[in-house]
Amino acid sequence: MTTQTHNPHIFPQNDTSWKNFFDITRYNKKTWLYKNEDGETLFGVIRHEQMDSETGKISKKIWQFCYDYNEDGELTYLKKNNWKVRPLYKVDKLVLNQDDVLVVEGEKTCEKAQEILPEYFVTTWSGGARNWKKTNWETLKGKNVFLWPDADKGGVSACIDIARYLNEKLNVKAKVVNLPDSLPEKWDLADPIPEDLDYRALIERAEIPDPIGLYEDIDQDLKDNRWVYIQDSLKLYWDRKRKQMLKAETLNLLYKRTRKKIGVAVSYLHENDIDIVDGTAYWPLEKEIINLDYKTYLNTFKPVVHEPLTNNELEDFSLNDIKHWRDHIKNVLCNREEKTFNYLEDTIAHDLQLPHENRTFAWVFSSKQGVGKSVFFRLITQLHGYNNVAWVTTDNLVDKYRSFMKHCHVIVCNEIDISGTGKSAKLDKLKELITEDIHPIEQKYVDTVNHRGHYRLYASSNKVIPLSVDPNDRRISFVNINTSREDLLSERENYFETLWTQLNDYNFVRKFYHYYKNVHKISKAFNKNEPIVTESKRELMNVSKPQHFKDLDDLFLDKSGPFMYDLVSTRDIIEHLRALDNQEGVKRPIYSRIDERQIHDWLNSLNAQPVWKKQPVSLIGDRKTNRRRYHAIRNKDKWRDCDNINFLRSHMKGQFNILSDIKEQEKQIEDSMNDLNHGRGIKSTNGQVSWVGKTSEPF
Repeated sequence: MTTQTHNPHIFPQNDTSWKNFFDITRYNKKTWLYKNEDGETLFGVIRHEQMDSETGKISKKIWQFCYDYNEDGELTYLKKNNWKVRPLYKVDKLVLNQDDVLVVEGEKTCEKAQEILPEYFVTTWSGGARNWKKTNWETLKGKNVFLWPDADKGGVSACIDIARYLNEKLNVKAKVVNLPDSLPEKWDLADPIPEDLDYRALIERAEIPDPIGLYEDIDQDLKDNRWVYIQDSLKLYWDRKRKQMLKAETLNLLYKRTRKKIGVAVSYLHENDIDIVDGTAYWPLEKEIINLDYKTYLNTFKPVVHEPLTNNELEDFSLNDIKHWRDHIKNVLCNREEKTFNYLEDTIAHDLQLPHENRTFAWVFSSKQGVGKSVFFRLITQLHGYNNVAWVTTDNLVDKYRSFMKHCHVIVCNEIDISGTGKSAKLDKLKELITEDIHPIEQKYVDTVNHRGHYRLYASSNKVIPLSVDPNDRRISFVNINTSREDLLSERENYFETLWTQLNDYNFVRKFYHYYKNVHKISKAFNKNEPIVTESKRELMNVSKPQHFKDLDDLFLDKSGPFMYDLVSTRDIIEHLRALDNQEGVKRPIYSRIDERQIHDWLNSLNAQPVWKKQPVSLIGDRKTNRRRYHAIRNKDKWRDCDNINFLRSHMKGQFNILSDIKEQEKQIEDSMNDLNHGRGIKSTNGQVSWVGKTSEPF
C-alpha cells in the first residue's frame, strides 16, 4: 500500500460518487483511474472534449482529481492531484504480467496501443511529458521496456529522458522508438495509422538512447571501436553506437566537446587506426565486415533467429500444421494454378535457404481489396524478421532518396502503381532495384554511398493493371487474383480469422519457417533469375503492348503481305504499311505513325533472329540494289543457322519450307534457281505481285 506524508487518501471502496461530482455521465467525459499495486484507486484523469459550434474545432481539457481534504477540512474529491509520487497506469496488472512493456504518452493513446499491440503490456504515466519525474518507475525493474513518444519535440525528449533514467538508475535497458520524419506533428498511436507505417518493425528497431555527454571522451570511443571510415565516400564515418553516418565536418564539430585536446578529430581517429572499409552492405551474413569482389564492406545485416522445433515437435510435425496457409497461397495468391503455386513455394524456400543468392525477379499480386495479400506479406516479414524487411510506397521505390535500402534485404510494397508521367523511368528504377547488387544510395544531407545488397521484392495492388511489362520481361512474376473476399467467406466464415490467429502464433510461425527452411525441396524447374510466366502475366504483357505492336501482331497472325513468309526486313514491312494506308477507300491511315525503329523494337519483342550472319543480303528484287537485313520471325533457330543463300531466296518465292526434308528439296531448288530472273515480290499465276503496293516485275 502506498503511504504519503501529505493528505490524499485512497478512494472509498466501490464509491462512484465522483462521476456525478465531475459530471462524467452528463457530458460523456473520458476517465481513467490510477491504482496502486494492491488495486486501490489513488487518483483519476478526466478528458473533456467539446466542439465549437462556430468554428467546428474540437477543444480538449484534461485534469486530474484525487480524494483529499478541502479548505474546510472535509474529505471529498478535488480537481487536482496531491499525490507526490504516482504509479504507472494499470500498475496493479503490470506487476503480475510477464510481457514486454510499451510505454506511451497519455491514457487515450495507451488504450489504442493496447488494442493494436496485444503482445505488449502498454502503460503510461500521468501529467504529460513534463511530469514524468513524479512517477514511480521502479515497477519496471527486470522487464524489457520500449518507449513510444508522441511525434513532437517534447514527447521525444521526454521518452529519451525516461529511458536514460531507467537505464542509468534502475538498470532496465529501456529503448526508444525512432519515429519517421513523415509523421504529422504531435501524431501518436491513437491517431489513424498510415498504411505504410509498420509500427511493429519500429518497435523492433528501437534503440537505447545515448547517455549525456556523447562526444566527451574520444579515447573511450576509440577503445570501444566506435567509428568506421567509409573510404569510397571520402568523408563519411559510420557510428557503430548510434547506427548512423556522419560527415567529417560534423564529427570535428562534435568532438570539440571532448575533454582532451586532439586538434582535428578525424585526423586523431586515423592516427589511432580506426577501422576502414570500402563501402557499406546489407548482406545476409553474420559478419560485420565482409569481403566481396576484393572489396571490404561494413555489413549492418541483423540475422533473424527462430527457435528451432524441439524433438517432440519434429516428430509430430506434418503439412497439416500449415495447411490453411498453404491453401491460401495456392488457391488465392496463385489462382489454384499448380505451377504458379510450386514456383511461389520455391521462391519462399530459396529466399530462406539461400539468402546470399540474388533472386532477380519480383512477385506482384493484384486483386480486389481484402483477399489476404497483406497478411501474406506480414508472414513473409515474420519469416525474415522485422529488422530485415522494409514496407514502402511506390514513391519510395522509385525515389531519388532510398535510404531504406541500407537497412533491409526484403522489400514489401503494399500498393504498387507504376503508371502515369515518367512511367518508363520508374520501371527502369524498379528493374535496377530488383536485379542489381550494387546500388548508389543517396540520403538527404549525406553524400552518395555505393551500397552492396540485393533485394527480394513483394508487391501488391488493388488495380488490375498496376504496371506495364514488355514481352521479354524477366523481372516480374505477376498474378491477377480471381477470387473475392466474399467468395472466401462464403466457403469458410472464419477464413481470415484463422489466417491472422496463426500469424500471431509464434509456434505456428516456427513451424512454417521450419518447413520452408529445412524441409521443402526446391524443384529443378525453379530459376532464381527467371520469373514464371503465368496466365495473368500473359494478359498483362498483351495489355501493356503499345498499339503499334498490336497492329503488327495482327498482320503477323494474318500472314499479311511480307509476314506470309518466315523472313522479313524492316524496309519491306514499312513499305507494306504505307501501301495499306494508301489503298483506295482508306479514309483514316492507321499505320502512318509507325517507323522503322518501332518495327525493329517489335521484331525484338518477338525475339526475331537475324539471318545471313547479320549482314545485308538480296533475297527479292534486284540483287545489286535490293540488299537488306532480314530477320526470321518463324522457325527462328533454323533460319538463323542457315548458310545456303538459295534456300533463303527460294523461301521468299514460296518454294521452300525449312521444316521439310532439306535433302529432297536441295537439288530441285538449285536447278530452279538457275532459271529465276530478278524481280520484286511474289508472282501469282497472272504475273502480278501479291504484296499490296508492289510493282509487278517478272522474276
